[in-house]
Amino acid sequence: MSQSPGLSHHQVLASTSRMAVLDLLRASDKAVGVLEVAQHVGLHQNTVRSHLDLLVQAGYAVRRTEDPSGPGRPRVVYEATGAPEGERNYELLAELLAQHLVATSERPGEAAANAGRNWAGLSEHRLHDGNPSGPAEAPPISEANAVSTVVRMLANIGFAPELSADHRAISLHRCPFRELAEKHPDVVCGAHMGMIQGALAELSAPVRATNLLPFVQPDLCIVTLGQ
Repeated sequence: MSQSPGLSHHQVLASTSRMAVLDLLRASDKAVGVLEVAQHVGLHQNTVRSHLDLLVQAGYAVRRTEDPSGPGRPRVVYEATGAPEGERNYELLAELLAQHLVATSERPGEAAANAGRNWAGLSEHRLHDGNPSGPAEAPPISEANAVSTVVRMLANIGFAPELSADHRAISLHRCPFRELAEKHPDVVCGAHMGMIQGALAELSAPVRATNLLPFVQPDLCIVTLGQ
């Protein structure tokens, strides 16, 4: 799902009037125009148009133009998408847990890394394409296959990873927790590093993640790999 520049999903949905607009779109069995929305929610058309634009940018609604039925400009209408209503709750939960680690742990980054490694251990079946037998019963995995498996795992999480030509670095072009990572880099980046290290360990890979360089560019982090 794309995100409105400068606004998190929580901020997009935090407005009561914007939620009223979204609720109307979700309740309607057909696409509706700005005038219809304004009449139903009791807001000015310009305000409604602004709310709709943000909902479209954040992925909660889509905009399309209807085929003209007569003279005049074609009507622009809006429909709700299948964006999950609970996404903002997950973001709030993630922030709550990050704040808890910062407040209660002497080394929150290390605690988060351990949590990431534990996640990788509990998610072992995801690394073996659903095979519950695990690495103990599997033949030794090559470095290339291990790294490819981890890159696929990162893609499934939402990182948009890219493996370097020499297989010694993974570029993460999109952090699914970027806003939280900017607030608590030790915790969020530590957890992600732990996940990668734990996944490679579960695969008994002949390579390990040695470092994670956060925000090398505004939308780029780099994981380095070594023996």
